Amino acid sequence: MAAASILVRTTQTDPQWRVAVSQFVRSAHAARRAILIDYLFEPPDQIVPQRLYRYDVFDEYLSRHRDDFEFGFDLITTVSLLSGRRTYGVYVIELDNNKNHVYVGQTWYLPEERLAQHNTGFAAFHAARPFKHGARGKLRPDLYAHLARTASQKQAEALEASWAMELKKAGYRVEGGH
Repeated sequence: MAAASILVRTTQTDPQWRVAVSQFVRSAHAARRAILIDYLFEPPDQIVPQRLYRYDVFDEYLSRHRDDFEFGFDLITTVSLLSGRRTYGVYVIELDNNKNHVYVGQTWYLPEERLAQHNTGFAAFHAARPFKHGARGKLRPDLYAHLARTASQKQAEALEASWAMELKKAGYRVEGGH
């Protein structure tokens, strides 16, 4: 029987959940598998997705390599295995219900995952200036869905910059797009 590819918190007690998450992520880590977690940020109401490609597992938490951020098992609501190689994409967010004011970014996350990070402020320290100052948004797939995902961050950054310039030329007020 194959191992489960997703673990969702339902009715487990805190100790039961910690054991289940620990076993799941230790198995994924041993197999060198990337994981996606849904993490409670500023509990109880903000869930933020986090893709972890390089991480360490400790008794009560995971630690992301790039910044040593710790994700406590008690605040993880879902964990799943990621498949395939990492790809990067460009996304566009309409800011504060103004159809002409947009933020252009690139990420390895799915656009919906990245939007959740921006709107909660969880990832606002990553150069997303409008979100640092309280802006909130919604995705504009009509402005990015036709753009292909790329194999490298460098390609995505070039596409982000050129697409931001195209949107500016089309009359949009654009933030991001570096």
